[in-house]
Amino acid sequence: MKFQCIRCHSSWGEGIPEEEGYSHGLCAPCLKEALTPLYRKRQISEGNFDCFGRSQGYCDQSACKYREICL
Repeated sequence: MKFQCIRCHSSWGEGIPEEEGYSHGLCAPCLKEALTPLYRKRQISEGNFDCFGRSQGYCDQSACKYREICL
């Protein structure tokens, strides 16, 4: 099935949208942007810095639950 982001309108996946239509959702970058405020709030409540999405490939917060998806 072909997918189309409801925010930026980018497309991904296999399929023929003229016949099957699109399935809508958020692409990975738009999903990360939409969830960033929620993740930062949770980081604070868990005793970490509210740094989700701010790293540039390096993170020293090894106990943070969101480290892997952030990087």
